[in-house]
Amino acid sequence: MSKTRYGDCIVTLPIRKLGDTELMHVGADLLNGFACSIIYAFAFTPGITGLSTKPHVHDYDEAIFFLGSDPRNFSDLGAEVEFSIGAEGEEEKHVFDKPTAVVIPKGLPHCPIVTRRIDKPFLCMAVSLTAKR
Repeated sequence: MSKTRYGDCIVTLPIRKLGDTELMHVGADLLNGFACSIIYAFAFTPGITGLSTKPHVHDYDEAIFFLGSDPRNFSDLGAEVEFSIGAEGEEEKHVFDKPTAVVIPKGLPHCPIVTRRIDKPFLCMAVSLTAKR
């Protein structure tokens, strides 16, 4: 219990080391029951971005955001990303080099995410409409 009236509204985010970078992942359990799950990390190298090497599905809606890392110019993604949507063997590959949101309705197979070219780190953030983490 918080020592102040609204102190429970302030949540320190759990940042953990992941190789040579860091990752933040929160869900309803840490967000006082707020029914969402958020993963926040930066991409630094070409290749598979994230943990998914083949298509997968969720029973909830998800939006994945790709933003540049320069705080004065995050409209410059600084990379070229390939995002696969569709069942394995039937994927559509979408390529972008500008800040982008990929909106995935529940049940739609998606991934992997492949960083084809990277000039500078970029932010990848997944926001899922679920209380699960």
